[in-house]
Amino acid sequence: MARKVFVSFRYDDGSHYKDELVNLFDDSTEIINRSEDKDRSDMSDETIKKYLYDKLKDTSVTIVLITPEAVNHKKNIFGFYDDWMYDEIRYSLEDRENNRSNGLIAVYTDEARPLIMYETIHSCNNCNGERKIKTIKHVNNLFRENMMNVKSAYKKDKCDNVYDMTYDSYCSLVPWDDFVADPEYYIEKAAEKRENIDHYEITKDLNKKD
Repeated sequence: MARKVFVSFRYDDGSHYKDELVNLFDDSTEIINRSEDKDRSDMSDETIKKYLYDKLKDTSVTIVLITPEAVNHKKNIFGFYDDWMYDEIRYSLEDRENNRSNGLIAVYTDEARPLIMYETIHSCNNCNGERKIKTIKHVNNLFRENMMNVKSAYKKDKCDNVYDMTYDSYCSLVPWDDFVADPEYYIEKAAEKRENIDHYEITKDLNKKD
């Protein structure tokens, strides 16, 4: 199924990854790209919102490229999140007239990996064994707030404090190499979760959350 996909990335170190994605997708998938190099210094919040609403119109999945520069959102001098990527993710998750919340995929590069996760050993009575799991760091990024957020009734991994990487997070966290090997798979999984968004506790605005 053809899907309109919005790609969010940090211009400083993510533009070449965005270009690779554009080349990767075939004609069955329509890609909408928006870099952060547009000057918004003179744009009001309302203008930014309308601008992004237009770019996100009719899209169903947002891909967030997590490079080192994109791990943490930027804040202004008053401590509020004030970041182009933050706005793109925030408005992607909005449920508004004629545009439901998008599915969300965070695709991380090798360089960003140690900044967002580390491996630990998990053992518990539920699985009766030990296994390596990826522990996600608490970074200041809206994608992180929408991970491991499945409601308990729908949790796939039955171990305490362990979450299935595909189903138990509204935002899938996927290594770059895995994503480019089979992008349609991850896009369709994100679209499926979009159809079941009520299974998740969604965070849409970190400024309000704080």
